Amino acid sequence: MKMRKTLIVSALAALTLTSIQTQAGMFDAVTSLTGAAGSNASGGDLVGQQQQLVESYTGANKQVLMAQSLMASALGAKDAAALAKAEADALTSGATKDNLSKADSVQSDVSKIISERQKNAGSAMDAESKKTYADGLASLGKGMLKYTKMANQFSGFKNALAAASPLDLPKLSSGAYIVTSLPSNSKNLYEALKQAVSFAKSNDIPVPKDATSAL
Repeated sequence: MKMRKTLIVSALAALTLTSIQTQAGMFDAVTSLTGAAGSNASGGDLVGQQQQLVESYTGANKQVLMAQSLMASALGAKDAAALAKAEADALTSGATKDNLSKADSVQSDVSKIISERQKNAGSAMDAESKKTYADGLASLGKGMLKYTKMANQFSGFKNALAAASPLDLPKLSSGAYIVTSLPSNSKNLYEALKQAVSFAKSNDIPVPKDATSAL
């Protein structure tokens, strides 16, 4: 039964990832690994793959949270800026499933605040605020690119997880969380980046190359 649930989760993640590729042109670098590559992975191999995946995911999330802190600050949302920065500082390469889930939750909450502020804050921004926003926008683009560069790691771990022994699953919870969360998170970030670039263009804020190259 556990194995069946794992297969279902992986299939749903794969479908979501395909949707992202179609709608947003993301994760073009994802390649399918052979069935043998996944089925031959031992529990130890998977733990190693999971560690690398968690480190990459943590790095991308820290980049996004730092970007959000700058953008929220530029828009006058000081509390949201502080929250994003604190969460970025708290993330470490050995993050657990709970750590990653909390960071994703903060990222989602701050993103909503930024979106709301962007609806009416443009005309009130001074030159310094616009520069801070542009710096945040550049960081957001870098975060998006980090997500994209995880494609091969994501695909390899997802395939191996689907063939993992049920006895190994309890120690793979962080990687399994990323398998289910990365597709939707990256899609949401892509939409937020597009919205931010549009906001910048409408308010005479320079759009950094890192932001446009991620779209």
